[in-house]
Amino acid sequence: MKNLTILAVLMACIGLNFSCKEEVNPTYVFPDPETTPQAVITPVEKSTTSVTVLIKSLYADECAYYYTEGETLSMSADEVFAQGTVIDAEEGINITITDLTPATAYTVVAAARDQFKSTVCSPVTVITTSDAPESNYPKRLSFEPFERQFSDGGVAKGYIAVADLKSNSNLRFRPTHLDPAKTPTAAFEYFKGLGMGTPYVVSNGGYFWDGASLSLCITDGEVKSIATQLAYPDDASGNQITAYPVRAALGQMADGSFEATWVYCIGGKPYSFPSPLDNDEITHTFMTSAPTTSTPGAELWEPEQAIGGGPMLVYNGENVAMQYYYREIMHTGGTSGNTRQPRTAIGGTKDGKMMLLVCDGRGKNGSNGLTLSEMAEIFVEYNMDYAINLDGGGSSAIVGYDGKVYNNPSDGSQRSVPTAIVISEVE
Repeated sequence: MKNLTILAVLMACIGLNFSCKEEVNPTYVFPDPETTPQAVITPVEKSTTSVTVLIKSLYADECAYYYTEGETLSMSADEVFAQGTVIDAEEGINITITDLTPATAYTVVAAARDQFKSTVCSPVTVITTSDAPESNYPKRLSFEPFERQFSDGGVAKGYIAVADLKSNSNLRFRPTHLDPAKTPTAAFEYFKGLGMGTPYVVSNGGYFWDGASLSLCITDGEVKSIATQLAYPDDASGNQITAYPVRAALGQMADGSFEATWVYCIGGKPYSFPSPLDNDEITHTFMTSAPTTSTPGAELWEPEQAIGGGPMLVYNGENVAMQYYYREIMHTGGTSGNTRQPRTAIGGTKDGKMMLLVCDGRGKNGSNGLTLSEMAEIFVEYNMDYAINLDGGGSSAIVGYDGKVYNNPSDGSQRSVPTAIVISEVE
């Protein structure tokens, strides 16, 4: 009898347990483990007779690509696999297509599939370069529009310039200080008069206030402006305090390689640090005094050319935008890293390539803009080792070979800026 009583109590408890679980979430449905396979194509490089694209597959067992001459291409996934080349693109793979015709459009399409589903990506068109004298840009410098469409309906449009400064040793990356401040089109004309080569691409540079630069600018080893020394975030109680931001900068070193680091200027000289140090807007913790040459990790930084901004977007090939956004005290300044905005950013590689991106936003050119993380991902796709964010919003503007602005600045016209990025060629 005693055993029967204990058993009855246990059964009642188990029944009560089941009843409680059902009341907490009676309609719970386990998620579908299946994910649709995808293929993504990103242009990497082009010449007169070849194009290179990065193809990456996601959630796929197989991937294939196909290309043809022309600017239109419509194929089903089955047709791509039947007529194209099957590749292993799970980790991403650079595909170089050779024996092409100069100054000609070629369109590439890729498909991915697993045992249940198959999809085909939007075709990507790349135009080979021309060696003719009337060609708009020098060898190893490309300047092209880009467009990104996001699953939530957002659209980003703008321009990307990529320069291989080692393959064409006449190309130059020239951060330029402008006093007084000038629009990018005026900076283009100003640079032409310096006798330092022919400008082909010019964009806005780092941050500023009331016409004065707040970001690092180094030209030919000479510091033209230092990084901002102060920021004014709120502490945990909501009171505004004084802080000392250590922010990202991208530099070209004496050997032609690019590197990015975190910089604070001491005695008018830039010092590199392994991180933004002890600043964090999320936890409301900040350094109580400025870094010094004795701060652990401090090293004098001596690039030939450099531009500062913040935050760091890509570091050693990884998207770190939101990892450092709050640590560089960028949210206080209104960078709006989590929302889509007009933006400008610059990146570089250890083997001497650089990339400049300007994205429209706020409805201009039908573009919503990019978040910092979305922008960082584009630099990762282009195999940049480093990238940093520059000034954005109404400052974002890019000028092409003819001295005309190509994007649609969100203010409706260009702003005057105290620093500019110039990609030029010397004879």
